[in-house]
Amino acid sequence: MPPLAPIDGAPDPEGGDCVACGRCCHHPPSTVSLLEADEERLGPEALERWTFVLARPPFFRFVRNDGERCAALDVSEPGRFPCALYATRPEGCRAVEPGSPACLEARRLGHLGASVAFRREP
Repeated sequence: MPPLAPIDGAPDPEGGDCVACGRCCHHPPSTVSLLEADEERLGPEALERWTFVLARPPFFRFVRNDGERCAALDVSEPGRFPCALYATRPEGCRAVEPGSPACLEARRLGHLGASVAFRREP
């Protein structure tokens, strides 16, 4: 699946249109790593289903990705992109605030690119 079509305009700063966008969840594999607190919040069943551990040092844990998008992103309904892990999502996902440079970049490109600025400027 190619990247999604770009979206023009600013997003709802409160995240009201995030499920209709989903562009920040389209990214390469091994993009979203988990911290210890993320692992605790997710719990063993979700860790088994939605994550994997690198087979080589430093043995980081990542959210699964099919090569184009996060495995927890539900793409079964056209134009809707709900997250199966939203309530317990990792900090790496929580960091992409609506209207942040990363969000705007993902909307412009149709996928998350190389931006490292995930928070909105005050």
